[in-house]
Amino acid sequence: MPQISVVLPVYNVEEYLRQCLDSLANQTFEDFEVICVNDGSGDSSLSILEEYASEDERFKIISQENKGLSGARNTGMDHIKGKYTIFVDSDDWLELNALEKLYNKITALDSDILMYKFRFFNQDSEQYSESVFTNLEVIDASLENKNFNYRDVSDILFKISHAPFNKLYKTSFLREAGIKFPENLNYEDLYFFYMVFFKTEKVSVFRDESLYNYRIRNNSISTTGNERSFDIFEILDLTQDNLKNVNIYSKVKDDFLMFVIVNLKYVYLRLNERLRNQYLQKMKEKYEFYSLNQVKKDHLNTWHFDDRVFYQAIAVSSNGIEFELNYKKLYYEFLANHYEGVIEQLRNENQVLAQKNNDLKEQLANSSIKNKFKKIVKL
Repeated sequence: MPQISVVLPVYNVEEYLRQCLDSLANQTFEDFEVICVNDGSGDSSLSILEEYASEDERFKIISQENKGLSGARNTGMDHIKGKYTIFVDSDDWLELNALEKLYNKITALDSDILMYKFRFFNQDSEQYSESVFTNLEVIDASLENKNFNYRDVSDILFKISHAPFNKLYKTSFLREAGIKFPENLNYEDLYFFYMVFFKTEKVSVFRDESLYNYRIRNNSISTTGNERSFDIFEILDLTQDNLKNVNIYSKVKDDFLMFVIVNLKYVYLRLNERLRNQYLQKMKEKYEFYSLNQVKKDHLNTWHFDDRVFYQAIAVSSNGIEFELNYKKLYYEFLANHYEGVIEQLRNENQVLAQKNNDLKEQLANSSIKNKFKKIVKL
């Protein structure tokens, strides 16, 4: 039985797949298997997998009709044999000492989940970057070499990376928890992380170095906005329910509200103009459901200013154009007091939006739906 099982979903990544597979084949730690789930690829990804599997028996291939990222990960989880499990995305790659470092750490502490540092790689600029989200600096140094649980980090619960790939899991823990990725939903990482995180008392961190390289590319699932982007609302609903089920919601409610806004903004900025208007209406429907009308002023002042103005713009807008106007207006007003250099640029953008707003009002002037848009901002 291998010590580590690597679950590798593969879908149309022929351009990047070899780099990923090479990073696994050349690990300094050798006692592992790679479960390659070919999720209905239409390019040469399967041929590349077969090439590696023919040369290295640690690589195993499972082919299936396309089920999406969650479905592919779940299929991989059904076939793992290793004592520990790690998820790797097939357009990313590991540092060559990653499995060795992680195995030594998780066995030393007997953790159920080991979180570790990763870094971004921008495909366009070919630049690497890190943040507090990727380097886990938000976790107190006192927790460095011991196990902890979600209660120990409740004050930073929504600042910890929820990505499944920067964690090594004890396989028996995953099986006992009985948690799978929700299929047919985007943003499945959010759901999965909080479900497993709340199930264990033994979480640890490895922060000595970044061991995983996460590729940012324009056409990946995480950077493309479409109708499936609306799944974020269901995922946030499930996360809220989960917090209530473990009786921690009242303690972390203020931070959860900020978490909601951060994720709603993340999705909104990736949508095209047609979908943004629909998305705004959905945000307004959910405004009271998430208790966003109960955000305390002193807590609001601790938010990043961009999140703050996004939140405020939702409350005073009734359509997509109006929201864009208010968002830019509030953004401009805040920055006018802090960053003189961007004032002219923001003013020009606001003028463009104002013209769009005027055009929209003219189009609606003689329509039967004009009463829906009575609150358009006057500049």
